Amino acid sequence: MKEYSKKILLLIAVLWLLIALFGVGITIYQAITSPNNVNLEGLYSYVGAPMAGGIIMYLIKSAIENKHKIKNSLDNEELNEEITDDDFIEED
Repeated sequence: MKEYSKKILLLIAVLWLLIALFGVGITIYQAITSPNNVNLEGLYSYVGAPMAGGIIMYLIKSAIENKHKIKNSLDNEELNEEITDDDFIEED
């Protein structure tokens, strides 16, 4: 599951970058052909909105994963406390 989510996040990041470059290209084309009608606010929204949504989703995903990691580490600590070195020392 971990590798799957990393692949999905990588795919989303690559797609976002391609879309951002496409938007910049369109804006540059607009600036060359009709400089009075360039809409930078549209570019900022086009690039910024998916990025903001992606960051929020990544933070939620990380919070859930960290919660499970902490729970698992606490469970492992409880198991480790039950087994002590005294259990393995042989007395003659």
